[in-house]
Amino acid sequence: MPLGGANATEIVAGLKRSTPFLKRLVACEVALRYTPNLIFQLDLSFDQADRIAALLARPEIERDLRRRAARAEDHDDAG
Repeated sequence: MPLGGANATEIVAGLKRSTPFLKRLVACEVALRYTPNLIFQLDLSFDQADRIAALLARPEIERDLRRRAARAEDHDDAG
């Protein structure tokens, strides 16, 4: 993902156009029998992490997590 996420589609398209050139660079720098194919795509893991963080921050979820932690603590004290 480009810094700030700006122009991501154009950047990935440019990387895809540059794949043959980049593959040649890799082939010159790394001693391998076969040069791997290079595939470029957007990394959406930050978007997914933000979505999960937003879900976990919801009041009803925080309440349930606090309850579960309290029950686990009570179970540990009793055991």
